Amino acid sequence: MKRLLVVATVVAGIGAPFFLDVFQIGLVSRGLTWALVGLSVWFLLRLLSQPSFGHAAFFGTGAYTAGLAVSRWELDNIFVVLGLAILVTCAIAVPIAVVASRLGSVGFLLITLAFAEMLRALALRWRTVGGSDGLVGVTRPGAGPLPIDLTDPVTYFYFTLAVTFACLFLLWLVRRSAFGGVLVAIRESEGRMRALGYRVGAYKVAAFLISASVAATAGVLHAYLIRFVSPEDLSALVSARGLIIVVIAGSLLVTTAIVAVLLTFGEDLLSSRTENWLALMGLVYIAVALLGGMKISVSRWLRPRRRSPEAAALELAGEKS
Repeated sequence: MKRLLVVATVVAGIGAPFFLDVFQIGLVSRGLTWALVGLSVWFLLRLLSQPSFGHAAFFGTGAYTAGLAVSRWELDNIFVVLGLAILVTCAIAVPIAVVASRLGSVGFLLITLAFAEMLRALALRWRTVGGSDGLVGVTRPGAGPLPIDLTDPVTYFYFTLAVTFACLFLLWLVRRSAFGGVLVAIRESEGRMRALGYRVGAYKVAAFLISASVAATAGVLHAYLIRFVSPEDLSALVSARGLIIVVIAGSLLVTTAIVAVLLTFGEDLLSSRTENWLALMGLVYIAVALLGGMKISVSRWLRPRRRSPEAAALELAGEKS
């Protein structure tokens, strides 16, 4: 069933330009960038049970790097820009990761939100990056050595689709690797992994940087899609959208991309029907978050409780006596 879903998703993605118009192709491209945000949040949440509310920091850093690269630094290669954006984002993410990796779920969520809001406040006041007006004049760079023109909407869609599938495949490989197994083991019993000699903090920081890199890639693609960068790319709404996508999508990687595209089309449909579409989408997000929390609570309540080693030892001693 999973393989069939993956094949259907790939076929639908490749064939989209044959049954959608240019505007709808742009919506799918935007949905794919949000899918990457969702994937970056999914990686930390599913493998380490660490809910991040600050991935807007990495999305926005990638977007600003992309905008500055073409408007100020005269870089005209999207692969160079992607590499630069990932490096800059990782440099910013390291101190966040070091601090956040020592905290529990609630502390992790709050500290990531605080860092994202700090960067947003900086972007609002820093005139070098456009301040509250944002970065204008953002153009799409070349894609050398590939002989393609990214200014064409369909070509840019296929490029975005290829990058999304590449990130999906990369995260799938990491999840199935020995590194991914260690992350799952840390999620299940951090204390035991420390006792076995694993450097838990280093593994958490590495996972955080992988997640930040995917979010930065989404920021670059989004900046070149809409040809504009603003401080809103660093807002909490970006992080909230990523979390909502993961909650709806569940545990499968590919459903994250599907949900992100469907939500993007849903927002466009609501915005064309009513001026209060933001309020309606907010209600949908709240309902999804509540249902997701109820689902987690019920699953934990139904899960059989594990006895601690100390309780088992006491019970065994009582039977022997």
